Order: sequence, then C-alpha cells, then structure tokens
Amino acid sequence: MSFLAYVFGIIYYLTAAAVIVVYTLGLAILLGAKTTPLPRSLRRANPSVSLVIPTYNEASIIRRKLDNVLQIDYPREKFEVIVVDSASTDQTRSIVNRFAEEHGHKVNLVLIEQPVRRGKSEAINEAMRKVRSEILILTDADVTFSPDSVSRLVENIDGSEVGAVSGVEIPVGSRSFLSNLESGYRRVYTAIRLAEASIDTPFMCESELSAYKTELLEPLRPGTVCDDVELTLTVRRKGFRAVYASNVPFFETEADKLGPKLKHKFRRGMNNQHALLQNSSVLFSGNLGKYGKVVFPFEFFVHVISPILLTIALFSFLSFAVTTPISAAIALLTTIVLSFPLLVITHFLVSRYRGIDIQGSQGIGSWVLGAIAFSAFQLLLMASLFKLAFGGPQVNWQQISGTRIPVSVEATV
Repeated sequence: MSFLAYVFGIIYYLTAAAVIVVYTLGLAILLGAKTTPLPRSLRRANPSVSLVIPTYNEASIIRRKLDNVLQIDYPREKFEVIVVDSASTDQTRSIVNRFAEEHGHKVNLVLIEQPVRRGKSEAINEAMRKVRSEILILTDADVTFSPDSVSRLVENIDGSEVGAVSGVEIPVGSRSFLSNLESGYRRVYTAIRLAEASIDTPFMCESELSAYKTELLEPLRPGTVCDDVELTLTVRRKGFRAVYASNVPFFETEADKLGPKLKHKFRRGMNNQHALLQNSSVLFSGNLGKYGKVVFPFEFFVHVISPILLTIALFSFLSFAVTTPISAAIALLTTIVLSFPLLVITHFLVSRYRGIDIQGSQGIGSWVLGAIAFSAFQLLLMASLFKLAFGGPQVNWQQISGTRIPVSVEATV
C-alpha cells in the first residue's frame, strides 16, 4: 500500500467513524426520551385566533386554500383569516377579495397588500403588526388540513409551559418510487421531531402549519429565510416549550419529478443551515435546557458538520478504491458492520412512533428508504452549504413546479 493510499484510508476511517458515532449517540439519546402525552385542554373559553397565510402568485391554488379554511370548525367570533400578499403579479389579490365578498358572513377575512415583495419573513412581520388575537397560526397557501385542526392546535398550546405547537407534514402525490422515498424519509424525520419534543422542544415548528402564543412573538430579523427555526427559538428563549402535535396532520403535495424535488430539498436545507449558523450561540447553551444541550447541537451536526465529513469520507474512499480496491472493499464492509447499531436504533425510533405517523396517508415508503434518502440528502446539504458560503441566503425563492396542488381532506378521528 502506497503512502498516499494509506493517508486516504486513515482519513476515510476517521471521518466515517465520526459520523457513525455522533449519529448513533444522538439517536440513542432521542430514543431514550420519555414520550410526552399530548395535553388535554382544560380551558373554559376558546382563545381568539388569527390564521395567517403569506402569498405570492398563488392564483392557481388560493381559492382551494380559502375553501379549506372555510371548513374550519372554530367559533367564528374568535377566528379571523389574514392573507398577506407580497406584491403578486397574477390574480391572487382579486381572488382573495372576491372570496371575502362572497363569504364575508361566514369568515372574517382580511387582505394585507405589500407593494414590494420582501420575502416570507417580512410578510409574517406585517401580519404580526396587525394581529391582536391570543393565538397566531401560520400556514402556507399550498397546504390543506382537516376542519378540527385549529381546535387541536389550540388544545396543544393551552398548557402554561407551551408557547408553540407544530402540525405534522403528510406528503402526498403520485404513487412512485420518489413518493415512497419521500414517505420513508418523512417517517424518520417525524420520529426525530417527536423525540426532540419529548426531550424538550423540536428543532423547529413547521411553518406550513404551526401555532404560537402571540404575546411571545417578536419581529423576525431582516434577511431571515427560515421562519420555522427563528419563531421556535423566540419562544424557547422566553422559557416556553414547543410541541409536535401528532394529532394535527397537514397535507402538502411533493414534487413527483427528481429535478423539482432536489430543488425543494436544496432550498429547505439551505434555509435550515442559514438559521443554524445565524444562531450558533445556542450550541450547548444551558439557558435553553436540553434544546440547547442536545437538540440544537444534534441538528447543527446533521445540517452543517455531517455533510462536510461525509463529503470528505466519500472523496477519500473513492481515492482509496482507485489505488487499493481490496482494502477499500474491506473498509466499506467495516463501515456497514459499524453502522448496524445505528440502523437498529433508527428502526426502534421509527417503530416507537409508528402508531401516530399516519402511515396510510404517507404511503408505503419504509424507514429503510428513508435512511437511504437521508444519506443522499447529505450530499445535497453540502452543495447548499457551499452556495450559502459563497452566494449568501436567498430571501425571495421562486416557486417550484409540481408542489402547488392543495389536497382535499376529511376531518381526522
């Protein structure tokens, strides 16, 4: 074995071992978390609620979204809908205005028109300046949910220590290998978020459908591209927890073609990385409980450190394989053996929440497919990290084809 091959081999073993060890320990800690039962509301009155929908060129789907909102089962005198439109160039505003005229007797609908598009975070800030309700619920135009979702969100947030609550995403789309891959990925993703919530607070509440105590919120910083993380951190910094509500599913169409799906993953990953780096002071912060000591560091590793290590490991392995293929094959086999405890822990973690991940809606994708998708996603995270380092965050993203179809849903039971 040449000296160069020896060096590549050492680098591979070190980087691969570091990734395996951290993931194994991190998921083992999450698996050991005691499951927290969903709170049962003891309130005597329904708090006032504002449902906020940021929009930009949503003419093709906004009517279906508003029809979905119209089905919400919540006292109308305590409920309002605020659409914040960020300078749409299509018919979004006229559709919203027409809907308000037609259904004004059924729902209190307010349209806020921004003259210039400044990104989703500024649209949320605009809504915060308007909202006077006790609870602010944030949702996207391409997301649908059952009529009892608002009531269930309110029930979950009613606890004195809870300041935010997130719904659980159910990906929908055509039955294909890509959809099964996404369903498997979501199983792993959802299990991790539920386990994080059991420890303290999930890494983030999903902005596609999440609720917050309005009094805890602060304006998002200029340039924020990941409101999910920033809003969750705002709540946690004020001493309140967030919960992940398995009884509040929301439905979002996933792209059924590889190109749009990769763009979607790239965008989400880059936004998360920007939020993690912007809030790096949270790492191992004792002031934020186990969120600062366990949850945030684990997610920082997943989104920032792990992609770098895995990219180095892959490059080293390929270089190793060219020079000494037999040694490289042994190294690969060793990696698979060392990964076995990690796979077992992942299996038990997903199985722990199997009864509440709504498998029928999520498709037939297994957690094994999810693990494969997660590994592939790491390479995409390396690309997004590179772009973030040299291009900076992008506030105004273009819409991705194949993801703008709302889904009709029935009430959950």
